[in-house]
Amino acid sequence: MTIVSHLSRYWRQHPDACDTSEGIARWWIDVDPQPVPATLVEGALGWMSACGVVEALHAADGRVRYRRASADDALDAKLDALADDPQSVMPSGSPTQGPPQVH
Repeated sequence: MTIVSHLSRYWRQHPDACDTSEGIARWWIDVDPQPVPATLVEGALGWMSACGVVEALHAADGRVRYRRASADDALDAKLDALADDPQSVMPSGSPTQGPPQVH
């Protein structure tokens, strides 16, 4: 949930940002001493996609890039809610469990 909160804040500050999960893990999430594994970022991105705030773009090179789903006020409100409490915006039809946790 920490990753979801961080990404939500990042997309609010950088609404045009778009990158692969590896790029997001390396450049968007500043964690010392070790970076967040891309697999955890992918889990958070998948969960955020199910919430309707992130979309995956499949490029010709086979890589998947992620960006916020739109630039409207409703999405801004949803990102703000996710930044404060990711559990408050659950994907429809999903269990109450969020994305994988960082331990």
